[in-house]
Amino acid sequence: MPPSFFNSREDASLLWAVVILAWAVYNNPRGIGNSFLALMRSFFQGVIVALFVSALLYSAAIVYGAHRVGLWHADALKATAYWFLGTGVVLIGDAVTSGSRSDADWLKGVLRRVIAVTIVIEFMVNVYALPLAFELVLVPLTLLFAGLQVVAQYDATTTPLVCKVIDAVLAGVGLIYLGYFVWTVVGDPGDLLTREKAEDLLVGPVLTVALIPFVYIVAWYSRYEQKKLHDKIRAWFTEYAGIRPY
Repeated sequence: MPPSFFNSREDASLLWAVVILAWAVYNNPRGIGNSFLALMRSFFQGVIVALFVSALLYSAAIVYGAHRVGLWHADALKATAYWFLGTGVVLIGDAVTSGSRSDADWLKGVLRRVIAVTIVIEFMVNVYALPLAFELVLVPLTLLFAGLQVVAQYDATTTPLVCKVIDAVLAGVGLIYLGYFVWTVVGDPGDLLTREKAEDLLVGPVLTVALIPFVYIVAWYSRYEQKKLHDKIRAWFTEYAGIRPY
């Protein structure tokens, strides 16, 4: 059984990951190995590694500073790691690809993530996990229908009825988690008011806001590089083709 450091949802996720990985390796060991190596080669490139290592060091410096003044404790390590691997990585990746977006649109997206993701999902869902038997069913169900939802967005053959069914299933799972959260808090409201729970609640939004200067610089540099590329393309068309592309 996984260590007690994990909650029941993490236990269920780990067990299902082992089962799926074992099944995939058994059916196509060479294909899985080649895909994994290709993924590692694409990730471990100089610019990508430097970007995420810089973000990690930046975030670690913020956490260390908060720890020195007594605002961060070791029992918030798991919530902090989840924040970086989830919200932090997504924000950094979004900053790289947001060259065509205005600063205002980008900042609105960050603030929406602070409210909708780091507070609601990362706290209510991750901190208050259901018993293991329920999580063993809900975890793969959520992953399956979340994947179907992504596919449906890009598959023109998907009917509106299928989309409604997928959305309804995901909404139902969300209501189950929300209901369990409310039931747990009503049954023991004092548990929600502990320092540990307060840190779990605040570590995500606080670190997200603190990361904004870093990702803003990344977004600015991405726009700068894209503009340089556009200028080179325009200059090439003007010089060699005698036309202005745009």
